[in-house]
Amino acid sequence: MTLKKILTTVTALLMSVCFAATPAPAAQPAADLGGNPGDSVVLKWKNGKRAVFMLEFDDSYPTQIKNVIPELTKREMVGTFYIVAGGGLLKNLKTAWEQAAANPYVVLANHTFTHKGVQNVEELETEVSQAQDAINAYYPGRKNPRLISFGQPGGVPWKVSKEEFKAVLAKHNLINRPHFYGPPFHHKSAAEMIAVVDLALKKGEMGHLDFHGVGGDWHVTPLDWFIALLDKLESERDRLWITDPISWHQYQTERKTAELKTLKSEATEIRLSLSSQADPALYDMPLSLVTRVPADWKACAITQGTVKTRAQAVDGQVRYDAVPGGGEIILQPAG
Repeated sequence: MTLKKILTTVTALLMSVCFAATPAPAAQPAADLGGNPGDSVVLKWKNGKRAVFMLEFDDSYPTQIKNVIPELTKREMVGTFYIVAGGGLLKNLKTAWEQAAANPYVVLANHTFTHKGVQNVEELETEVSQAQDAINAYYPGRKNPRLISFGQPGGVPWKVSKEEFKAVLAKHNLINRPHFYGPPFHHKSAAEMIAVVDLALKKGEMGHLDFHGVGGDWHVTPLDWFIALLDKLESERDRLWITDPISWHQYQTERKTAELKTLKSEATEIRLSLSSQADPALYDMPLSLVTRVPADWKACAITQGTVKTRAQAVDGQVRYDAVPGGGEIILQPAG
């Protein structure tokens, strides 16, 4: 047996031991509910996860196609890619990025059209709108308008006021991402990146890391650092909602303004209403709810509009998703 095969076998054995030692997640987390059937809450994060984590990648570098997207796809883990739609790097990999856009674990976002910066608001409008048109061309079947994440390019002139910047983003339904934070600028090892994940879990909030080249190109994050980070995220999947900036923004915005009311609570039916102050044309992310149900309900049929789902009741609670403004939510015992 070759050394490579030996190392592969040992690694597989170690991984199987690690995963075997990881306890299976509970069917659903206990929620702080009242004791009456119909009492309901909106969970802080989707599916009752403890925290949120986002992976973001700038500038359309070739190593993102070569190294990053295959690793994310293998793990079914979402990444957001701030592409420079009119830049030479993307043009040289046009077919590859077209294929990447069809990948369910790839989200394309606006990083301006040329990454050359802007001298005034007119240039900002051009850079943003041309990039937006290019992104929409990748997704001809998606609704428009819709929210898209925006990342301001670094290291280039940016001569517009905060007010001008906000106005242009609002005009194009762009949501400014969190401030850039990632290796090799802010983190000098895999351990430092992993600590960002632990901090998000400790606080129960959103954490993120931003990258340029991975395993090559520019502002390089070594590939083994990146793999170690992904392994950490995979090990914490029971507690982490790994998502993109728009999904995080939508959920948080809707949840903060959500109003959940019990309309009816009987032995065979519970009816609820869920609303939000967010614009339903742009904010249509389902929120995760938990409802107290009668003790003899072992499973529950949930209906909202034309959407029908089924969920198990655990300790007199049932967890499910519903869209604010999507119509009455009807819960009934099932089986």
